[in-house]
Amino acid sequence: MGRLDPRASICSGDKRAREAIATEVGTRPKTGSPTAGGGPRLLPVSANALVEGCWIDSAPLPLPYPAVDLLVFADGAMWLAGPEVTVRSGPLPPGGLVGLRLRPGACLSLGVAADEVPLDGMPFGRVEPGSPRDRLSSALSALDQFSLRDNDFAVHRAVRMLHDEPAARVGDLAAAAGLSERQLRRRFSIAVGLRPKAYGRVVRLHTALRMAGSVTRPSWVDIAHECGFYDQPHMIAEFRAATGLAPAALHGRFLQSRAG
Repeated sequence: MGRLDPRASICSGDKRAREAIATEVGTRPKTGSPTAGGGPRLLPVSANALVEGCWIDSAPLPLPYPAVDLLVFADGAMWLAGPEVTVRSGPLPPGGLVGLRLRPGACLSLGVAADEVPLDGMPFGRVEPGSPRDRLSSALSALDQFSLRDNDFAVHRAVRMLHDEPAARVGDLAAAAGLSERQLRRRFSIAVGLRPKAYGRVVRLHTALRMAGSVTRPSWVDIAHECGFYDQPHMIAEFRAATGLAPAALHGRFLQSRAG
């Protein structure tokens, strides 16, 4: 979660609205999310083992993020929001929204499986109200109370492979992780919140936009091939399904933001 906030349904800033809905980094550096789209950047957080990075008001790219976010509202309410496979947009809540992007597997250290975190969000305590920076600091302090545990190294290996090769087959991931395909799908969902194939599809979008962002006139045919799409039309269809826009349009936004 500049673009409008992807967690639209829980970011109205209205407490009653959030409660009614209860009844979403960049992603990892290889996806390029901190730089590929211009605008706000995912701020690194090196001191916390559970957090990949953080943002205030909006995330760096108009792309879905395959990660669980901890959202901190102006009133101090904290919510966990599940990973996205499609972009969601909406108005930002008053007072500024703080987001902490959790690492794969971090939810287990918080006592919840990632696939149990709904996309629309679930309450997760609160901190003292204050400025966005103060709330960010307070949220990080709150997370410091949780120690890293239940670290699934087999799943982490599969995650790293998907960032290197987003189109990797589940069978190859399972073999590298020393698991059966069924075991990998189950453990991946618990740690990450998505199945490996769904996670790889989102990572592939980030990889493609990162590659395009490194040049002024990208070759979309070459990018589609490098990222493991069947062809350019397949890549365009995947971008439209996830974001509502063709990759060239997203790249154009990047150029405009960089020029500004």
